[in-house]
Amino acid sequence: MQDRAAAELRPAMQGPASSAEPGTAWPQPDHLVRPPGLLVRIGGGVAVLGATSWVAVEGLPEWEERLFESLNGGPRNLEFVLWLPMQLGSLFGPFVVGGLTWRHLRRWRPAAGSVVVGVVSWQAAKVLKGAVERGRPFSMLSEFANRAGTPHEGLGFVSGHSAVAFSVAALLSPYLSRRARALAWLLACVVGLARIQVSAHLPLDVVGGAALGYSIGNGWNLAVGVPGQPRRHSARRG
Repeated sequence: MQDRAAAELRPAMQGPASSAEPGTAWPQPDHLVRPPGLLVRIGGGVAVLGATSWVAVEGLPEWEERLFESLNGGPRNLEFVLWLPMQLGSLFGPFVVGGLTWRHLRRWRPAAGSVVVGVVSWQAAKVLKGAVERGRPFSMLSEFANRAGTPHEGLGFVSGHSAVAFSVAALLSPYLSRRARALAWLLACVVGLARIQVSAHLPLDVVGGAALGYSIGNGWNLAVGVPGQPRRHSARRG
């Protein structure tokens, strides 16, 4: 009788953790790696940023002006459709993404990293704007779509919204599924195109901002590591 009573009491003494669903369990520690490909990505981003900065310092080339005209057009009131996704590139966007990341992944590297790289990208974009000193479309073009939210002051190169969006997308990529990763990059591109649509930036402003954010996001992953496959040791028979 005593053995039977002990067997019945044992599951109750183990607590609720033993009956928790697999999806609610605290994640196991990651096996961290720092792939050499991260250095290549950072180098590529820096190279693109340098090239676009060199062009932007010289002013507005004709080919960029024509490209802006083709991308700046669109139906009226389109800016209201683009407003919500565009906020992902605002200074507050990384805090929202960081909170959602912590809620779903329970990992500090992508959650805290989203905030860190977002704020750093935003501030770095301000520094570059002061260094390059290229204006926004309102000061460089006679014709542009004057939409709700079109800025009529400030500098253009690089786009802070684009930098923030691409930094967060680059940082989160190693933690996302293939579909979620594609969505993250798609949203980053939407942010960049939206900034052109509202006549806030010229195309090279967006490309330069994307390169800046891409480098910063991958730089964080290189510094703290990303999840990798643990090494498997073959068992010996005999």
